[in-house]
Amino acid sequence: MGKSLTITGSFLKPQPVEVKTQIAQEVEKNIWPMFDSKKIHPIIYKKLPLAEAADAHRLMESNEHIGKILLIMD
Repeated sequence: MGKSLTITGSFLKPQPVEVKTQIAQEVEKNIWPMFDSKKIHPIIYKKLPLAEAADAHRLMESNEHIGKILLIMD
């Protein structure tokens, strides 16, 4: 079911600086603390060494994963 979800967004460029400032302040106040407390966090599917970047890309293209594929540098 997760693969059929649609995420939408909007551009902030045409917005006045005051609106962008307000949005940034609200995100800092209400969203960042949830990351700090681990209440919300990214889903990591797999970690691969940088040398296996081609394998990671094939995995990403396969669309058989849910979450992030991370390349790890030693």
